[in-house]
Amino acid sequence: MWNKITTSAFLSVKNYWPFWIALSIYFLIPALRGTVDPPEKFYRIDTQIPFISWMIIPYYSYYFILFTLGCCTLERNKIILINKSLMFLCFFSYLIYLIWPVHNKIIHSHITENPFQIFYDIVIMNYMDINAFPSLHVAISSLISFLIGKEKRNLRWVFWSWSLLIAPSTFLAKQHYFYDTVFGIILAVICFRIYSAIFKS
Repeated sequence: MWNKITTSAFLSVKNYWPFWIALSIYFLIPALRGTVDPPEKFYRIDTQIPFISWMIIPYYSYYFILFTLGCCTLERNKIILINKSLMFLCFFSYLIYLIWPVHNKIIHSHITENPFQIFYDIVIMNYMDINAFPSLHVAISSLISFLIGKEKRNLRWVFWSWSLLIAPSTFLAKQHYFYDTVFGIILAVICFRIYSAIFKS
């Protein structure tokens, strides 16, 4: 089991290094653009959604799902398309961040003192408040789950359940607005449909 985990992590970096480079550019976005306030209609629904502090745990699990990419496939043409799909998610999102850089300070104000506060203190950085819509957490984790579910049928329910936890965690832990999550899922579905159309099985 441990060998499979370490092999998957290694291949996730080795085979998908173009994606990792694209993902790292995320941290440069705030230096290029200031933030704007989101319209009240955009976050009205979030005022009705409760804050569930423990949902920060599945939110953090996103960082682990990135290292499962290596178990998806060893076919080079598929790896190339997966890299392109993930990079598209990154750069398309970055473009939106630059055009409409809504901050997430409003949603962060809904966070109250809780037993998991240390995890919130680590992940909430004023410097990164610009990158709200869409949620890359959701877009990337959902696409990875769809892809592994298609390529590894025996792992389908594990990854579908995993992404099903990550998606709502983004707005229940008050790290994203509800619509950030919805649009992230839509982007992942579009990329997956293209992948499935090219590699029918």
